[in-house]
Amino acid sequence: MKKDAVQRSRWTFYEAITFKGTDMLLRRVIITLFLSMILVGAHPTHSAERVWVSSFDAKLKADKTASSQTLAVLTVGAELTVNSEDDRWYLVTAQDGKKGWIYRGKVSSEPPQPSGEKTEGDSVGKLLTGLTGSRIGPGEVDTSRSMRMLSVEKKKKKDGSQPDQNYEEALESVLSRRITDIRVDQFLEAGKIGEYAP
Repeated sequence: MKKDAVQRSRWTFYEAITFKGTDMLLRRVIITLFLSMILVGAHPTHSAERVWVSSFDAKLKADKTASSQTLAVLTVGAELTVNSEDDRWYLVTAQDGKKGWIYRGKVSSEPPQPSGEKTEGDSVGKLLTGLTGSRIGPGEVDTSRSMRMLSVEKKKKKDGSQPDQNYEEALESVLSRRITDIRVDQFLEAGKIGEYAP
């Protein structure tokens, strides 16, 4: 009795791999699908993602925390290859072969535009970049400030009233403040924001 069951299962397997009892068109479809799956699996479907350092104080870390050991200080524009991604951190390989973690707010998906020196909005841009992963840069911060001021002035002009001089002075006072990178780092660390978030 057992011998018959084993013989039947062998026969069923033989029929399955030889397509016994199926027509020729079905055989071709099955073979084509099988070979396609093998070919797709043999070749990677995507290349490694590349990112570029966009922050003047970007550090390659041993672990995905801001307090971990610094392996290297990276220069703006350095190209990195992303090996994996974990929450707000990328595991990357630098051009010199060093591997480590970098906070996503310190990199950009596009190479930075060549510029000689830091611009006025760098600290503000650093503060805002990476908080939400939106990659807001200093140029956008300056533009949004300008647009907000213009819309207030337009509204006042439309109403026929004069802009409030105290308001304008207070806004100019805030916009003219200079914040150092060290102060921004202290603020981020104290507030557990960005790369210092738990």
